[in-house]
Amino acid sequence: MRCELEPRQAGLVAEVDEALDALGPDAGVRESFKALGTARLLAVHYPAEYGGRGLTVADHATVSERMGLRGLPDVAHLITVQGVGCPILTFGTDAQRRHWLPEITSGRLLASLLLSEYGAGSDLTRITTSAMADGGGWRISGRKTWSLLTEWSQIALCSVRTRQGNSRYDGISLFLVDLNDPGVRINPMPRAAGEPYNEVTLDDVRVSGDALVGELHKGWALLPTVIGFERGGFDYLTRAQSWLAAAAAELGALPCAEQEALAADFARCEFLVDNARALAYHAVATAEGLETNEIVTAYAKLASGMAAQAVTRWAGEELLSVSDGEDGPHRRLLRAAVVEAPELTVSGGAQELQLDLIAEERLIGRTIR
Repeated sequence: MRCELEPRQAGLVAEVDEALDALGPDAGVRESFKALGTARLLAVHYPAEYGGRGLTVADHATVSERMGLRGLPDVAHLITVQGVGCPILTFGTDAQRRHWLPEITSGRLLASLLLSEYGAGSDLTRITTSAMADGGGWRISGRKTWSLLTEWSQIALCSVRTRQGNSRYDGISLFLVDLNDPGVRINPMPRAAGEPYNEVTLDDVRVSGDALVGELHKGWALLPTVIGFERGGFDYLTRAQSWLAAAAAELGALPCAEQEALAADFARCEFLVDNARALAYHAVATAEGLETNEIVTAYAKLASGMAAQAVTRWAGEELLSVSDGEDGPHRRLLRAAVVEAPELTVSGGAQELQLDLIAEERLIGRTIR
């Protein structure tokens, strides 16, 4: 199952390569993002007035896929542009859009999400971080966890309780928080592979009234859309593609007889990755404006995560056990992938959550026909 890019999308891929190639192989992540921002490639689906190109979510996904395949941290781009920038674009005030979106599209600003908490998991109604009214602003106190790239970021979109409402869904609000505030403490939580998670403590952090995104006390209604912006599946997809390419290189270095013995298993992995890519592009091709259908996205996210895990399971159990080549970059990448892949079951939206969304659909599969 192959998914061919449209000519415009192929042109965007070429522009990404041109911008990154001009920097050379030793360029850092921030330098790379700024170069892509200068080329107006970071958020091509944003309006031109904010530094985008007014293109589609599918066009943006093409750029995201290429950035991931070029080795840039997908979560930095995913969370900043999608998880924080799109909510500002969709729910923010004109002043917020004018102030923050050009900073994001230029690559000068990285942002993070502060949504999850200890004991709450993926149930974002159980948050205890609170905001108390303080003149024309608010003072926020609490502890957030499982936040990625927070140490790189300047701001974060943070969910807090601004009142005890009539239900657990009432009284949640979303604020933009300055992560350089002296009341913010960021503690890394190292993991076996990948970027570390962070625990973020907010101790009487003051935000102004214009830091509120959306309506006061009614943030719960926005959260599914905020999370939906982030959970497109392309972060898992580019992992699957990169790991498959490394596996192909290792397989190609084996003697012919061993290649033939492993060829069928490799073909099955290749099919799973191709299928996931087709689903991911279907999800963005059928988007309405910035929003994708959450059921279609759930299919794509689930397929991408499972494909990535299938590649690493086969590589760890079969390929690396028969391959005794030099400890080159492909073997190192695959060994790291074997450690990281099990976490894809729970990170970025657990597989159980995707399955729940799909199961709630009355006619399973209706939305992808």
